[in-house]
Amino acid sequence: MFTKILINNNEEIALAPLAVLPEYQRQGIGIALIEKGHSIARRMGYHYSVVLGSKDYYKKTGYEPAKNFGILAPFEVDSNNFMVKRLNNADKEINGVVNYAKEFKI
Repeated sequence: MFTKILINNNEEIALAPLAVLPEYQRQGIGIALIEKGHSIARRMGYHYSVVLGSKDYYKKTGYEPAKNFGILAPFEVDSNNFMVKRLNNADKEINGVVNYAKEFKI
């Protein structure tokens, strides 16, 4: 699942935590789901996706530390686990603090 976020008034997306039942893990299902989501997001015109999670897992789908882009979490977090994937070439680079939907109360 992806949710809308704002980074300096630019609407982008955040990848929600992902889980696959243990008996189906290590078969590429999670990565396939993420990549399909990225494909749809590209077609919708999004440029960036952020995720908070395992740097070892999410880097397999192209995520890298958000700090490399100047994109920051709105809370204390290990900067290696707060990551960004560029989906489309943006007309301009964006940076700043991520603002999650109000429902997350962050």
